[in-house]
Amino acid sequence: MSQERKELFFCKLDEVFEPKENMSPYSLRDKWRVVPVSTEEYSGNMLYAAYHQEADLTFSPHLQGWYKIYLHFPSGGIDIKLTSDPCFLPVRPSPLAKKNGTFMTEVLWRCADMSGESITVSKRKATCEYAPSLLSAIRFVPMTAEEVAAWQYEESRTDTKRIYATDDMHNIYYYRNYTELNDWLSVVENFAHSDVEWISVEQIRNFVCDRLPTDDIDNFAFPRTGDMLVQKTHNRFDYDEVLNHVVTHGKKRGFRMSVSLRMGAWGMAFPYDQYYFDCDFMMEHPEWRTLDRNGDEIAALSYAYPEVRDHMVNELVHMAETGCDAVTLIAHRGIPYVLYEQPVADRFRALYGEDPYELPLDEPRLHRLHCDIMTEFFRAARRALDEHFPDRHVELHLRGMFSVTDTDYIGFDVEQLAREGLVDAIISYPQRHYEILKGDIWQEGKEWRIDLDKYTDYCRKNAGALTLHSGNFDFTPPYTNYKGELCGPATPQERVAQWNALEQKYGVKIYYEIMPRIMVNEEFKRRALDLYDCGAERLALWDTYGRAPAKVMWSSVSRFGHKDGLRDLDTGEGDYYRLLRISKIGSHDISRYNPSWGG
Repeated sequence: MSQERKELFFCKLDEVFEPKENMSPYSLRDKWRVVPVSTEEYSGNMLYAAYHQEADLTFSPHLQGWYKIYLHFPSGGIDIKLTSDPCFLPVRPSPLAKKNGTFMTEVLWRCADMSGESITVSKRKATCEYAPSLLSAIRFVPMTAEEVAAWQYEESRTDTKRIYATDDMHNIYYYRNYTELNDWLSVVENFAHSDVEWISVEQIRNFVCDRLPTDDIDNFAFPRTGDMLVQKTHNRFDYDEVLNHVVTHGKKRGFRMSVSLRMGAWGMAFPYDQYYFDCDFMMEHPEWRTLDRNGDEIAALSYAYPEVRDHMVNELVHMAETGCDAVTLIAHRGIPYVLYEQPVADRFRALYGEDPYELPLDEPRLHRLHCDIMTEFFRAARRALDEHFPDRHVELHLRGMFSVTDTDYIGFDVEQLAREGLVDAIISYPQRHYEILKGDIWQEGKEWRIDLDKYTDYCRKNAGALTLHSGNFDFTPPYTNYKGELCGPATPQERVAQWNALEQKYGVKIYYEIMPRIMVNEEFKRRALDLYDCGAERLALWDTYGRAPAKVMWSSVSRFGHKDGLRDLDTGEGDYYRLLRISKIGSHDISRYNPSWGG
């Protein structure tokens, strides 16, 4: 590799991108605006596109060999690709970039052999009016032979692949203007050159459909602009074809691929109801909905009904037809799954000679029955997958709650599921759901028996809901059960030990979710280290569509599978990103006054 190659820096982007007719000093619908910008290190011309603009631009640097490629943004981001890439990828600095709009952020986009490569930027793939596209400069830093070898070695490692990434897929309809099937490959390409082992993509056909109360998109007031975009654009694709395409590409790229399904994807609450979030199956079968102890209907379907279980098993089989390595059941959303429906009451009465309606959810006998019903569902799912795919083992994964105790509370006896070989992996999401029974709801003279009239009155007059979906995403202390006893792990070490016991006894792999979605690098690293220090072996990332493009954050998070080297990992400014003070942008000097607040 030649030692004469030098670092190249391009900040007058209007001079290197083509075609020139796609650029203008003005903000026109069919052109990129050319905007002067100055920082503490350089002055140049930035490219800017508002959400209306559709022109593409290409830069051919005529380079040979390997380079680190850095991109500069004052805010926003860009859709960008090399000639050899199968799709455009969204790249942005970070939603937590310091003093957004006052500092220029330089991020390492990627390392690549630039021989014969050009760079193309696009605005056509993004639909959000509040997400303009900007690119201020491009820096190419030549890589030495040693650096290339080190990079290729990292690419070949498997011991660092310990992250489970989950993309809800709905966001693409919401934020992106995809027009070609290959555009969806961004879901996979976002995780190239990372420590991601599993990519889980969501099966969303249950609630992306053509149904509207008015049958007229132009006469329907959507809660969010993005929802209208979903309704207008989803029919461009056959979603089964999308999943097949993404799964096939992911496996070729060396990832393990899962298709996930929300166990409670029956619809969303006001104001997001009355359109594509409503599930046809639930709307057509009100007789199978969950019922509270006093007979009130809860807007969810109950797994106590064999028909509901069969429907969901069929969905899992349909998902597995993509050729995926696993199907994942998302259980930390959409609770409840079974309550006091007639099949529950009948079974409880046959077992114990009494009705269950006066009992708390975590009363041992009632809780055992709920777990038995959910275990029956898992048995049916495992049996169906084995019967339909005899030549391969389709893994069954569960995205559960904060601890073993919390996952068990909502009806999933993970010990039983693991012992019977019904789950292959569990993702622990740092949240908890439990019933709050602290009011005047108890029967006189009968310990731990609920007075249904008092309960109904309390539900309607209480200041808040009687169930708590809680979690601070770091550590959640024990909760009190209906008797006032503390339940759940008392320390982070105890929580991890609970999960690890399942792995050690039954071989079920455990992944630990790190939330919230967006944090500064140092806090992200602290939480990962805390988990590793407690004995965790693997991590998980929910809603990765918003994490991977944010390069200031992803430059660190993508390497968190390097468990043994994480403590020494530099998460601050340096090789992966840095900040430059902006002094002038457009025609305004912003080093002293911000003119946007004048007048």
